Amino acid sequence: MNKIKNSSMFFLWAGAAISITEIYTGGMIAPLGIKKGLIAILIGHIIGTLFLAFGGYISFKGNKNAMDKVTDSFGGVGSKLVSILNVLQLIGWSAIMIIQGARTISSQVKIPTSMAIVVVGGIIFLWSILFNNYTKKVNDISVIILIVLCILLFLEIHSGGMVVKGGQSISLTTAIEITIAMPVSWLPVIGDYTKDGKSGKGVFISSFFGYFIGSILMYALGLYISFFTGKDIIAFLSEKGIIASLIVLLATVTTTFIDVYSAVISSKQIYEYKNKNLVTLIYCAVSILLAFVFPMENYQNFLLLIGSVFVPVYTVVSVDYIFKRKCTININFIAIITAILGVLIYNYFNNNNLGVPTIFTFLTVAAIYYIFTFFMKKSLSVVE
Repeated sequence: MNKIKNSSMFFLWAGAAISITEIYTGGMIAPLGIKKGLIAILIGHIIGTLFLAFGGYISFKGNKNAMDKVTDSFGGVGSKLVSILNVLQLIGWSAIMIIQGARTISSQVKIPTSMAIVVVGGIIFLWSILFNNYTKKVNDISVIILIVLCILLFLEIHSGGMVVKGGQSISLTTAIEITIAMPVSWLPVIGDYTKDGKSGKGVFISSFFGYFIGSILMYALGLYISFFTGKDIIAFLSEKGIIASLIVLLATVTTTFIDVYSAVISSKQIYEYKNKNLVTLIYCAVSILLAFVFPMENYQNFLLLIGSVFVPVYTVVSVDYIFKRKCTININFIAIITAILGVLIYNYFNNNNLGVPTIFTFLTVAAIYYIFTFFMKKSLSVVE
């Protein structure tokens, strides 16, 4: 990939954040009310996006994509395991984006949802294979248009009721956690792009503010729609004509092509391939097929599952980067065991509603991994 300017990096990650999925997630926070909801959104984005931008910075400094940096900590075999999980979650994300985009577009232009799924998936495929050489400027312009359209959509929100219904609730900590989980879900992806940035400082700042601004806008939009109209997000957008249609189509494309492209990049850790476009086509086809059957009612659980896996993984990567260490064997068992413990810790805190799982998991995993490697670094061939 050619070098990405800071402005394009900003719009790349703003585009990744501007999606119907983030609007949908913002709508989940509505039972908290506007004030507490916005506080949760702000806190969650500060934590999650700092983690995300640091992950991108690490890849830039090492001039390595996301999974290559994982190899530096987990070893070649260990990184294959992480890469498999990453490809699966990226295909899952692509399917979710295609479903939500297709449902809204289907209701707008009066075509079957199945047809809309295929159309949206096809456009994503074309955008994915053209991004490297042709669509950076088009992507920048598309994101600018998206931001303007989203601001216009705020003006379309009129109070008509509240989304809070009997038995429906969400805690402040859960709201913060699902806000953190969204930027964290991009951790195994961001390095595929930031490694081609212009400077470390530029990469960190542009990716942070691009995602931070775009994602807060989306979460707030979802919060306002659900709280003030009492309507389902897709139902609301379906009533808003051409503005909503353009938002959904552009947002779906500018977000999902990043998932597909990075799934292709991550696959290099798993198997050798010569034709990148063919692999892109296969992953788009699989995402389209999955979109027909994905259980959207489990969306929140899917989002938290990603956090439970990649927060521990990138905590290990961050610790090794900070202490300038690199694994020189095929598999770092201490890294894998620590990451598995991190998954269990995350789920324990999440299932028992104890604080903010991401923060506790990060601190606990960092401490465990540092202590284990401090005493066992020679046998593990982890060198400083």
